[in-house]
Amino acid sequence: MDGVSALVGVEFSIVLLGDITAFVWMLRVYFKNRRVSALSFSLAWLFDAIAIALSASPNVPMNYLGYISITIFSALIFYGAVRFLDEEGISILNQTAYYFSLIPPALMAYLLLIYLYTGDAVWTVGGAAALGIASAFVIVGGFLLRPLKEIYPRIMTYLYGSILLFGIHLIPAAIFGYHKWYLPIGFMFSASLIVAMVWALFKLTSTERFNVPVGTVPHKLDLKRGVLLIDVDEYKDLKGQLSNFPALAFLRDLSDVPKAWQAYFVTAVPFKNSSDKVIPPTNLAKMTELAFQYSEGFKKAGGGGVMVMDCIEYLMVYNSWSSLLKFLSKLRDFTLVSRGSLIVVIDRDSFEETKYAQLVKLME
Repeated sequence: MDGVSALVGVEFSIVLLGDITAFVWMLRVYFKNRRVSALSFSLAWLFDAIAIALSASPNVPMNYLGYISITIFSALIFYGAVRFLDEEGISILNQTAYYFSLIPPALMAYLLLIYLYTGDAVWTVGGAAALGIASAFVIVGGFLLRPLKEIYPRIMTYLYGSILLFGIHLIPAAIFGYHKWYLPIGFMFSASLIVAMVWALFKLTSTERFNVPVGTVPHKLDLKRGVLLIDVDEYKDLKGQLSNFPALAFLRDLSDVPKAWQAYFVTAVPFKNSSDKVIPPTNLAKMTELAFQYSEGFKKAGGGGVMVMDCIEYLMVYNSWSSLLKFLSKLRDFTLVSRGSLIVVIDRDSFEETKYAQLVKLME
């Protein structure tokens, strides 16, 4: 039994150390860039540390304060995810939001099952209820972060995945946390997942994009604002100037794309197992949505985003001219409102005189 107690003590210390480290790191990030999401995540880890510390108290009232703290932790994770999406210009009115309606009945069914299993009403309305509520909102917070994979490739997969798993691990904690034999198992999962989340947060908050102070322009570019109609040679020159800028680009050639760009390959080929970076030429709605999200993010940061369209001739093959003009008109408006730049790469010889005149007129 002493060995088990020692193991629990080590895991307990790792969890507390991870919580405090995340709290201090994210608070530092907040003072650096003033992102409210960073402050929310920072306070979340503080309340998780409080919850863990109070859970070890032999005093029952302290235990209940711990239950309250774990629900505050989950609320702050959820709020931080929502604010993070807002800071990046992404609306939460997506498919994930519809699943919120499942939380009340699922939570009630879960509590009834806990009571049937333990027969302990006090544990059910105390520890089990707190862990169940925390699990629901941490899981939803993790799901909300999923669209940010397009902006923060790879690292966001680790972050939202570890948050999801942390929320899921709270479910068996509520079921079996009633028994002392589960303590080393529960703390082992908590310690592992907290280490994973702290590492992911460290990597995320070390990126150039995340550290752009809110209310400032991410990069200073000597680039004309508004719409630029340029040829292929001019485009090659501009690539160098934009090599370190997080431009949003819809392209037909991915052979020489700057790593900083959010580039999408526009093709009619139905690639299997392809990433979300492939868009059919007929899906102008998806391109419009991405352009809007991108422009809104830069608008909130003070403007200055850059969008690149190097696939106009290809889009003309798959869309009517009127549909294409409407699409380009929306991109123009997004650009003007966000005080950014829209670079449209065209081959003058591929346009009829009338269509070229219409394009120039529309983009003015």
